[in-house]
Amino acid sequence: MSAFAGSFIPPTLKALPPGAFEALIATHGQRCSWLKSHTCPCVYAGSGANGQLPQLGSAQRNCTQCGGVGTYWDPPSIPAKVLITFMHVSPTPDEPGVRMNESYGMWQTAEPSLTVPYWNPTLPVGDPGQPTNIWQNASTNDQFVPVDSLIRYTAVLQVGVKENLPYQQNLQIEPQGAVTVWDPVSNAVVPVENYSSDGPTVRIGGYPVGTNYMVEFQASPIYVVFRAAGGLPHTRAFGGGMANEPKRWRLQSLDFWTRQRGVTQSAPGSVQVGGTARPYTVMVGSAKIGP
Repeated sequence: MSAFAGSFIPPTLKALPPGAFEALIATHGQRCSWLKSHTCPCVYAGSGANGQLPQLGSAQRNCTQCGGVGTYWDPPSIPAKVLITFMHVSPTPDEPGVRMNESYGMWQTAEPSLTVPYWNPTLPVGDPGQPTNIWQNASTNDQFVPVDSLIRYTAVLQVGVKENLPYQQNLQIEPQGAVTVWDPVSNAVVPVENYSSDGPTVRIGGYPVGTNYMVEFQASPIYVVFRAAGGLPHTRAFGGGMANEPKRWRLQSLDFWTRQRGVTQSAPGSVQVGGTARPYTVMVGSAKIGP
């Protein structure tokens, strides 16, 4: 027997009557004008071979109708109420996770959505901090750090070569048991008792330059406004275009771009235990992963 046997699915017209839907759009929609498009004949201005019909080509730059675009539009119509929404379907899950690379080891992945309100609820109406600065100015390539969120990381450092942890926001390192090395004589993992941390810098004593050591720690992730669909502020087109609705961005955990090399400062409001830091500069572009 079907799992849906006995279930009732109401007709769409009854569940969402056109009249009610149209009333919703009329009340909360956006006024838009319509400009009907036309393909300009100038794109067919070239003659075809052997008497054939002209082939579609480039628009004529001196065309007085389309101005060299290849398409022209009717004048704008009288504005009408419509509904404009944005939706996405990601090829991979949005949830945080890790992937393994043969050259770099684990790298973080995540694509959350960020919604920022127009008003700061902790400030009174009329305060100079209203509306929020993020709502007004955030855009592509900006970074966001959830300072109250922690992720456990493991990083490999090297004595005298690389001694700064790559993730430093809200950095927290345990005073004991956080550092290990591998002993090639006994082929065993050895806990390092003599290590010190000064902010994101972790050093071990009694080992020669070039010795690799593993450090386990916790830190807040860094997300970047960097995505083909959603990298710009998503201004919701509701309230007739007059309401200051919350804005939304699509974020990415650009792991290789946000790893830090030097010692930097922390985001304000972080609960700092082991060190201080701030987001590293974002590299815009792409990187080849692997050899």
